[in-house]
Order: sequence, then C-alpha cells, then structure tokens
Amino acid sequence: MPSDIDDTNDERIKVITGPENVTNFMLQSYPRAKEKIDNCYDLMGPGIISTDKRIMKAALEMVNRGIKIRLLTDITKENIHYCKDLMEVSDIRHIEGIKGNFGIIDEKEYVIHLISKESQAPNQIIYGNDIRSAEAQQFLFNTLWKSAIPIEDRIREIELGTNLEFLDTIRDPHEIESIYLDMVMSTTKELLILFPTVNGFYRLERKGLMSLLKDIAQRGVQIKILTPMDKSLKELSNDTDNVVEQIEINSMAAKQGINSTIIISDNKFSLVIELKDDNKYEFMEANGLAIYSNGTSSVWTHTTIFENLWAHSNIII
Repeated sequence: MPSDIDDTNDERIKVITGPENVTNFMLQSYPRAKEKIDNCYDLMGPGIISTDKRIMKAALEMVNRGIKIRLLTDITKENIHYCKDLMEVSDIRHIEGIKGNFGIIDEKEYVIHLISKESQAPNQIIYGNDIRSAEAQQFLFNTLWKSAIPIEDRIREIELGTNLEFLDTIRDPHEIESIYLDMVMSTTKELLILFPTVNGFYRLERKGLMSLLKDIAQRGVQIKILTPMDKSLKELSNDTDNVVEQIEINSMAAKQGINSTIIISDNKFSLVIELKDDNKYEFMEANGLAIYSNGTSSVWTHTTIFENLWAHSNIII
C-alpha cells in the first residue's frame, strides 16, 4: 500500500489498473481494517474471491483478529459452491441480479471496481478515503443488506427447489404495472382479477387488458373477472363469454367494502393494488401502493375473498 495513503487524514482518490496490481492493492489495505469490511459483488464476485488463495488467507486472518466481513452477491446455481466456501470467512446474503461492485472498510475507505471475467480480479478499481463518499457507500450497502436473503435460505431454495415466501410493499407505479403484466403473462392455469369499481376495469382495459387475457386464454388459462358493471361492461361481458370460453366476467355490487384491485395468479402469487382516487383516468394516477406476495396465507386470504364473492356474483347481476 503506498505510504501517502497509510496513516494520513488526507482525502485521496486513486485509480489502480491491472488485475495483479488491484489484488496487491487490496491485500495491502486489509491490515488497516479495525472493525469490519463490507463488500457487494455481482454473480461473478464469489468465484474471484474464493479461487484466490491470497485473498482467502487474508480474509481468514482478518476474521481471526475479530474483523466482521459481510458480502452481498447474487447467489446462483453456477456460483453456489464458491459462496459456500466463502461462508468460512464472511456473512453472506443474496440479492437477485445485483450489479454493484464495491467495498467499504470501517466506513472510512471505499473501493469501486469492475469485474471482467469470472475467477479473475477486476481490471480497474477506484479507491477513495473521502469520509462523505464512504458514508454514502455504506448507506447503500446497509439498505441493500436489510432487504437481502440469508445464504442459508437461498441454498435451500436452489438445492431443494423450495420457493422463499415474500411480501413486498411496492410504491413505484411503474413497478406495480410491470408486476401486474408479468403476473398476467406468466400465468399457466388460472388467473383471478377483482376490480373494486367500473373505472378500475376500464383503466386496465385501456392498457389492453382484454387483449392480453385473450392471448393467455389461447394457452388454456382459465380467467375469472369480478367487477361492478355498467351497460357497456355488461355487453362486453356477454360478448366475451360467447367468444372466449376460458374467460368469465361476473358482476358484483359496487360497495363490498373492498377498495383494491386484487390479482391472483395460479393460486401462487397475489397482487393487491390500493385504489387512491377513482376519478383519475390513468392507472398510475388512480392507484396507491401495492402488496405483492407469494406467501401462502396472503394468497389464500385473497383467493377466499374472491371465491366467496364469485359464489354470489350471479345473484347480483
């Protein structure tokens, strides 16, 4: 490690180029750690670390002197064996698709780096000891860490084929719309949709709802829609029932104490979208936050609500 960085309070930024220079630079930085090192790598990162004996030795030495090491990465079938090796020296959590590559030492120094090939050190890193930048990197890491999945759960998911349960609160209207579209298009057996208002139906219909439903119905997906109806929607319902056997649209009373659009895919996933202002024309403006889940309890609860209303829907028309 260059002496102009060691044991000084000067703010420095350095660019180190070349895999071997980068590795040597990092090895010289590890002895300065006094409490912790946090790292975030993409899916190639675990292979880089675990196959370099020098880095593994240095990591073990840090652990033996009480340094806490945490690693965020994308744990996949391809790199899981590397991740298991790293469990010896670090606490690991999983975030699918993570792209960031950076590290922080004691919330005072940080490194941002590029990884070019699996099992090779990055070609270039940017080192800095500006405390404000280091704190910003640490804040990002801590935020990601809180939402990440422990490696033990991810291992069970990969090796045993079990799906981890999640319940996410989504506030970004673009993300809500994306999840809705993914749910509809990925349904293979049954899709249930409940609209709290007539306007709720029309907002999605203007985005091509019925066209999407007809497409997946051709794959054999059974579709049930519950919604309050006006004259035009009743006509659409009758026309659809006559043309597309797999799509059923039934009417329910407008006031059922439900103020959310509910979508259930294959009895495995549920999306509940809060209605914020029914007078708004656009989907993104009318709705608030959404709850997206694959939890058994959540999906079962909303499926039960739908089926109970469906059982009485023919009486309401």
